[in-house]
Amino acid sequence: MIWLVAALAVALGLLYLYSLYTQNRIRELVRALRWAVGGVLLAIGALFGLRGNVFVAGLLGAAGVGVLTRGRLGPIDFGGGRASPNNASSVRSRYFAMRLDHDTGAVTGEVREGLFAGRDLADLSAEECWALYDEVEADPDSVALFESWLDANRTGWREYFTEQFGMDDARGRENAEPHTGSGLSGVEEAYEILGLSPGATPDQIRAAHRTLMKKVHPDAGGSAFLAARINEAKDLLLKHADRSA
Repeated sequence: MIWLVAALAVALGLLYLYSLYTQNRIRELVRALRWAVGGVLLAIGALFGLRGNVFVAGLLGAAGVGVLTRGRLGPIDFGGGRASPNNASSVRSRYFAMRLDHDTGAVTGEVREGLFAGRDLADLSAEECWALYDEVEADPDSVALFESWLDANRTGWREYFTEQFGMDDARGRENAEPHTGSGLSGVEEAYEILGLSPGATPDQIRAAHRTLMKKVHPDAGGSAFLAARINEAKDLLLKHADRSA
């Protein structure tokens, strides 16, 4: 009877993990695996302890605690070094909160302030995008971030805005020049931009930077603004890691 209950529990657990995988809820899947692996290691360690094999029980117990507290089992990472859901980076400005998917390079965003506060950018019509573009003009970071989203999701938007709404060519050229000055609020934002959690190692920082730059580098058709932010985040976190060492 006990073995039947255990087998049923395992089957339900595997079904839950599979459902997370099919729904692309990767962050939740990794977290569930972290608890499952850590719990199993502790349970097996307890069984060895009850049988008197203290050495093996200690090794398994230490491994289980390591998975649960640090999210790592040797070279295997169960989310201990990542912070952003579904392997994504977060970038914010006054008007926008944007997310960059590390796997696909897709840029999604939401309006934080103003007439369209709370709206998903993907739900805005062309007329609303123009009104929003006009509204955020006074904030260079928001303009650059919005243009990054438009470049990724609305091909030919500059020409369309010029033709349909009379956007001045000089204004379009001026706004096309990326604002690359430092706009990071601190280390916490830098971690969010690279999709890392506090305590990430220099190797993790450099690896995250390389992965993101392949998606957003201007030479690959990406965003100069996002590339500048990613570079700033890497430099700040490497300096922070050196001071903490």
